[in-house]
Amino acid sequence: MTNMGDLLVITFYLAVAAGIIAAVVLFSRSRRKRKEQLNRIEAKLNNLTGK
Repeated sequence: MTNMGDLLVITFYLAVAAGIIAAVVLFSRSRRKRKEQLNRIEAKLNNLTGK
């Protein structure tokens, strides 16, 4: 039979692992969106300058 403390530790480790995975996913998504926004701004500037 497992100990209540063991269950709490396992739950904590799973929460930390899920948090790390979520942080990586959110970081990569925000980085991709930032790149897309910069590409849109660059296209608008090129359109304005006639390039």
